[in-house]
Amino acid sequence: MKTKSFLEAMMAAALSFNFMACSDDDEPNGGNGGGSGSGDATKRLTRIYVQAEWDTNNETVFQYDSEGRVTEMDITYDHHSSGDTWTDYYTYSYNGNEVTVDVDYAGDGPEYREQESSTYALNDNGYVTNGVKTTNSGREIQYTFNYTNDYLVSAAIIQENENTSDNISNQIISDGLILPDEWDTIEYTDISNKANFFFHYSGEYDIFDFSTFEYGELYFANLAGKAPIYLPQKVKDRSGNEYNYSYELDDEGYVTEMTITHSKGEQPTIITCTYEDIH
Repeated sequence: MKTKSFLEAMMAAALSFNFMACSDDDEPNGGNGGGSGSGDATKRLTRIYVQAEWDTNNETVFQYDSEGRVTEMDITYDHHSSGDTWTDYYTYSYNGNEVTVDVDYAGDGPEYREQESSTYALNDNGYVTNGVKTTNSGREIQYTFNYTNDYLVSAAIIQENENTSDNISNQIISDGLILPDEWDTIEYTDISNKANFFFHYSGEYDIFDFSTFEYGELYFANLAGKAPIYLPQKVKDRSGNEYNYSYELDDEGYVTEMTITHSKGEQPTIITCTYEDIH
């Protein structure tokens, strides 16, 4: 088990941070995308299904180009209480050292469709360094990203006509192990993160839910730095909330199912993963 306590000297005012998906090799974007970034990877994600007992189930489906980069990502939400379902559509277009992400999403329901478009500059390893998002209303939002050894250590959002910026920070606690701001401890398993998952730690029902995750469109497409090399076993926030992770693996060590349970006894979240072979 590998664990590290949060350093109190870290920035206190920050957004809740989320793990990213990427590679542990030196190939830009790992050559695979979609969270399957390792150059040694034999599979890549095609589907993630999140079953949450008291919240919105969601299904994410990926498509790739001939270079293994994510070109489309569709996320379908199934809201328990209302019975509504809707799908958000993400399209990725690559041009040299830039990527444009066009999003057609439903917001809070199928009747609230909106569009956004973002263009990001990429560094030599294929990770975003800065970009501009144009919202449905025409408002522009600027982004900057900073890395240490290809791990994201900080990101900032600067909104047009506003004097404040929202920042996130991330601590590299050892080579390949990461501690997000606003979390007190993380315990890692010794299970390799072969599919290079990111994890959203603002709550168990938010795992893989882009509606609460500012940079999800980048992490899933392997554009925002490397993932931790091991899968987490337990995370604990400063309020004492704990989330515990257990896994089922296939014969090659890829996660086929993960279960997240809450220390306060809430219903678990169950996540199933589907892959395709890399040829």
